[in-house]
Amino acid sequence: MDYSLLKIDDGAIQVTQFTYGSILPKCDNEDLNVKALRTLLSHIISYHNFEWLLFYDSDPEIFRDHLMAQDTEWSNLLDNAKLFDFGDEDVNNWWAGILVKYEDYKEKIKKAIGDVGEKLTYHHELNRVELDGYEAPKSFVKWAALMSDRFGFDIQSIRGAYFKSSYDKKDKIRIEVKSSDTTNIERFRFFVSKPEWNKALENINSYFFFCWVGININDESALHGPFVIPATQLMESVPKDVSSICEWSECRVVLDISHYRWPDSI
Repeated sequence: MDYSLLKIDDGAIQVTQFTYGSILPKCDNEDLNVKALRTLLSHIISYHNFEWLLFYDSDPEIFRDHLMAQDTEWSNLLDNAKLFDFGDEDVNNWWAGILVKYEDYKEKIKKAIGDVGEKLTYHHELNRVELDGYEAPKSFVKWAALMSDRFGFDIQSIRGAYFKSSYDKKDKIRIEVKSSDTTNIERFRFFVSKPEWNKALENINSYFFFCWVGININDESALHGPFVIPATQLMESVPKDVSSICEWSECRVVLDISHYRWPDSI
C-alpha cells in the first residue's frame, strides 16, 4: 500500500514532502517517538476505511477490548503511541481529528459509489435508446444530477420500446439511481428522500429506481444491475404524513430486488 511516505525519482528512493515536513522533524533520539508515531498513524488511517473505527468508545478499556477482538496489530500500534490515554488532551484532540477524517472518508466513498451508479445508468440508457433506433441518444438522455441535485432524480430518459406500455415512446421517464458496494440482492437497502418521493408523485408511472449491486469504484463497474423498480411498487410502503407537527424526511427501503432484474422487471 502506498501511503505517500516515499517516492522514486530518477531511480532513487526519496522521502516525500509529507515525510520530510511532518515525520522527520519529530524524530529524535528517543527509542519510541510518540509524536512521530501519532502523525504517521493519523496519515495511514486517512488512506483507509478501517472497520475497527466503528468500535471507538470514550471509555479506553471498552475500546481496547473491542479493538483487541477485531485487530490486535492496530491495538498494539495505538498502545505504543499511547493513544488509549484519554486523560491526555492531546490524545482526545488526535481522536477528534481521526473521527472527522473517518466521516469525511465515508462520505467520499458513498459519493463515489453513487457517481459510478449514475454513470452506469447514463450509459445504459444511452445504449438502450440508441438500440431503439434513435439517433443522437444524448438529446434524449440527460444526466440531471451532474447539473444540479435539486431535480429529485438523477437521469432523465425516454420510454422507448421497453417502457412504452400504453404511452408514447418519446414520453419522458425519471430515474433515481441507488448503488451499493455490497452484494446482497435479497436484502438490498437504499434510502428514499422526501424530495425524491415528491418528484415521483408528480407522475408516479414515469418514475423508476435503478439499483446497482457490488459497485467497484476503481473499475467503475457493478457486479449486478440494473434492477429496475417502478415507483408504483413502493406506493404502499413509503410513509405518509399524518400530523401537522411531524413529517418524514427520509425512509429506508429493504427488499429482495432479484425480481426486478433487467430486462425482466417491467
